[in-house]
This record gives sequence, structure tokens and C-alpha cells, in this order.
Amino acid sequence: MSALLIGALLGLAVGGVCRWFDIPSPSPPTPVGALLVVAMTAGYVTAGLL
Repeated sequence: MSALLIGALLGLAVGGVCRWFDIPSPSPPTPVGALLVVAMTAGYVTAGLL
């Protein structure tokens, strides 16, 4: 559970730094791409729990 929390905090930190310094975000620019990232993350977390 701590790895999930650390990952979420790290993702928020990277997004905040990209926004603060006006760097293009390293994330997909479309909703479908964002859902793909969420699905891969959910699969990774689920596999880790199993």
C-alpha cells in the first residue's frame, strides 16, 4: 500500500513541476491515452497484490 501512495505522490510531484516550469507534461494528450495509463497502472497494482 505504501508503494501505491508513493507512486501517486511522485506522479503529482512530476505533474506539478512540469506545470510550474512550463515543461510539456509527460502524459498522453488525449482522454483515451490517459485511460490507457490508468488501466496499465491498475493492472500493475492488481498483479502486485496477487
